[in-house]
Amino acid sequence: MNIQSEVKTPTAPQTPPVLVEFTRGDLVECVGRGYVCVVDSAGELIYNQGDPDFMTYLRSTAKPLQALSVILSGAAASFRLEDREISLICGSHAGEEIHTETVASILLKGGLDPTFLQCGTHLPFDKATRNALLKAGTAPKPLHHNCSGKHSGMLLTAQHCGESLADYLDPASPTQQRITENIAIMAGVSPADIPIGIDGCSAPVHGLTMRNAAHALARLIEPEGLDPLMASATVTIGRSMRTYPEMVAGNTERICTELMRVGRVFELTAKGGAEGYYGAAWRDPQTGKGMGLTVKIEDGAQRSRDPLTIAMLQKFGVLPDKLNEALANFAAQPIRNHSGKIIGDVHCCI
Repeated sequence: MNIQSEVKTPTAPQTPPVLVEFTRGDLVECVGRGYVCVVDSAGELIYNQGDPDFMTYLRSTAKPLQALSVILSGAAASFRLEDREISLICGSHAGEEIHTETVASILLKGGLDPTFLQCGTHLPFDKATRNALLKAGTAPKPLHHNCSGKHSGMLLTAQHCGESLADYLDPASPTQQRITENIAIMAGVSPADIPIGIDGCSAPVHGLTMRNAAHALARLIEPEGLDPLMASATVTIGRSMRTYPEMVAGNTERICTELMRVGRVFELTAKGGAEGYYGAAWRDPQTGKGMGLTVKIEDGAQRSRDPLTIAMLQKFGVLPDKLNEALANFAAQPIRNHSGKIIGDVHCCI
C-alpha cells in the first residue's frame, strides 16, 4: 500500500468522514465520525481522513508537551527528578498507590505538599483503589486526580523559577506562558495562534490543528529542526514514558500503557485525551523519521477513539495484526449481547 498517496485535501469545510461503524445484523446502526492525521518529524503530511487543519483541543494528549517546561526550566535537574517521575508528570494516572506516592514525592522534592495542588478531586480510575475508598467511606484526595502529576510538574517549575505558586494555573502566568511557547515551538506555530481553554483539572488546555499536533508529537521521537536543549528535552520525555508506561496511565486496563508495552521496538509513545482525542508517535524503521498520529472523534466517544487508534497503528505496521489480550480489549471486535452471542461488529473505515 502506498500510504503517501492517501493524503486527501478537502476543498471546503465539510462534515467529517465516518471512521468507525457499529453494525447490528445487516445494518450499520451507529457511526463515529472524526479526523485522523499522520505527519512526519519534517512536517510532511503523510495520511489524513477529514480536514488536517481542523482545530481542536488536545486535552491530556498535550501533557508530554506541557512537561517539556519542567526539563527546559532546569527544575527537573535541580530537584533531581527521575524518569519514572517525569513519566508521571506526562500522564493521566489511575490513582494507584504507586501514582499517589510518586506525586507526593515529586512535591516533596520541591519543598511542597499536596495542599498546593489545584487540580480538584475525583474517584481513582483504578477499580481496586476506587472500591477501597468507597468501602472505607473515604473521600478521594487531589493526589488521586489523574492530572496531579502534571500539576506537580507545574508547581516544581514555578518553585524553581521563583514564580507564584498560587497562580501557577493562570494562563497569563510565566509558568503557563512558558508551556504555551514550548508547545508552539514543537508544533511550528506562533503562540498567538494557539487557542487556550480551561481543562477539567483547571489547567490551561491548548488547541492545535490535527496536522500541527501530529507534527509536534512526531518531534518527540525525532526532534528535527529543534535547538539542542529542546531536542534533549524531547528525548527525555519520550524515554521516560516508554520506560515507565504504567506511570503514564496504570498497571492494568489502560490503553496508553498497553500500547507502549507492545510497541517498544518502534519507540511507540502514546497519550490519550478526553473527548475522543488520541495522540501517538513512533520511529519509522525505514526512514528513521518520527511519525506523529492524531485522532479526534467528533462526538467525543471513547468507544470509537480506541479501536480507530489501534487500527491506524496497525495500518502503519507499528502494531501486529494479532494483538495480545490486553490490547485486543481496546480494538475493534465483535459486538456481543448479554448472552454472549455475536450480534454485530465494529469496523474502522481507514
